[in-house]
Amino acid sequence: MKRKSLTVKNKVHKKILSHLKNKEFKKIYINFEKFLKYKKIGSFVVALSGGSDSLALAYFSKCFQILNNKKIYYVHVDHKIRKNSSKEARDLKHFVSKYQINCEILSWKKIKEIRTTQENARIARYSLLEKFCKTKKINAVLLAHHQDDLYENFFIRMLRGSGIRGLTSFSSKDTLISRGLKGYRPFLNIPKKTLLKVTNKVFSYYIDDPSNYNNQFLRIRVRNLLRKLEIDGFDKKKFDLTYCNLHSANETLKFYSDQNISNNTNYLNKSVKDTLVLNSKFFRQPNEIVLRSLSTLISKINNKYYYPRGKSMLKKIYEIKDNSFKKTTFGGCIIERINNTTLIYPENIK
Repeated sequence: MKRKSLTVKNKVHKKILSHLKNKEFKKIYINFEKFLKYKKIGSFVVALSGGSDSLALAYFSKCFQILNNKKIYYVHVDHKIRKNSSKEARDLKHFVSKYQINCEILSWKKIKEIRTTQENARIARYSLLEKFCKTKKINAVLLAHHQDDLYENFFIRMLRGSGIRGLTSFSSKDTLISRGLKGYRPFLNIPKKTLLKVTNKVFSYYIDDPSNYNNQFLRIRVRNLLRKLEIDGFDKKKFDLTYCNLHSANETLKFYSDQNISNNTNYLNKSVKDTLVLNSKFFRQPNEIVLRSLSTLISKINNKYYYPRGKSMLKKIYEIKDNSFKKTTFGGCIIERINNTTLIYPENIK
């Protein structure tokens, strides 16, 4: 690197690190670094939407990169949903480059048959991130989810009639995206307003997504409801206690679900590992344990980061438990009964 370029780079790095003199920012960074080292995460990908939350994540990731000399990738997914999304992506890439952050843009090439919804956009985003990580041989993606997201997710899942696993789906700071790729949420205990403060101080810039004000989306309606509840005295400390109790119950159920999988399933061929055999005891457990066990196996086989919907899953379990059951498809898998055993394998298996 030329001397002039090196001098510019050093000046930028010095300016970035200077913000850690702020005690609040310093505390966040120390916990952020502890989290990464505890999870043994060295190189990783930062999912950079351009919003205030993700830019705060990019800032602390850049500090970690400078101080620990690690290889970190910054990736923005252009969903092309909004008219100006591609321009925003280019503007974001240009802006963060001033901070020695090289942001790579991944574009969603939509298939005409796929409806443009927030859910489909989310699935596409994770799919693009997964492909990018595979090419870079990275197994960790950092996500900017924060405390407010945890509250919103709880109420959204409650309105959809989710069980304990769904209600506490944000309780873990790490989540499986696909086989060999994990997503990490280091900011789950930090409110959005704190991350906004960081972004305003460091960058004085972020993309304000207009969909954040669109009442057409359930998440926005829930967000507005929570603001009203907060004005009316919503006690977050009591909510946190309730959430903690639910999380504890969820971990207990997970323990017995994992035990059911361990004791009552096996691979038909251990060298190939594409077909699972479930013995008759697998379906003799309580319904919640069977539901969790089966949805975990289906998610594992079809290599998806999300579980099948609980309601449709329960219907399928009742169908499988029936003595006349022979064969069915569900979640990209084929489930087949042969004598007293049940086989699960991918639909596209040869």
